[in-house]
Amino acid sequence: VRIVAIGSFTMDMIPEGSIVIARHIDRPGVIGPAATVLGKHTINIGGMQVGRVKAGEEAIMVLNVDSDVPEYVMKEIREIPGIISATFATL
Repeated sequence: VRIVAIGSFTMDMIPEGSIVIARHIDRPGVIGPAATVLGKHTINIGGMQVGRVKAGEEAIMVLNVDSDVPEYVMKEIREIPGIISATFATL
C-alpha cells in the first residue's frame, strides 16, 4: 500500500510507523531546520517525501521517524518560519 497524494500534493510514501506531516512554504531554509530540530532531540529520520503543486507556494513534507515525537518538539517545529502546520502520527 502506498499513499500517492495528500490533498492536491503528490508524493509516494509507504504509510507505516511514526510520521511527521508538515505543511510549509516551498522555499529554501524550511525543511532543513525541521530536520535539525528532530536531530537535536535525537529523533532519527528514516525517510522523507515532499510534495508541491507549484514552486514557491505551499508544499507538504512527510518525515518517517524512528521514534515518537513529543509535543514540545512538535511545537518547536511549528515555530520555524515557513512552517504552516505540523502533526505527529503513528500509523
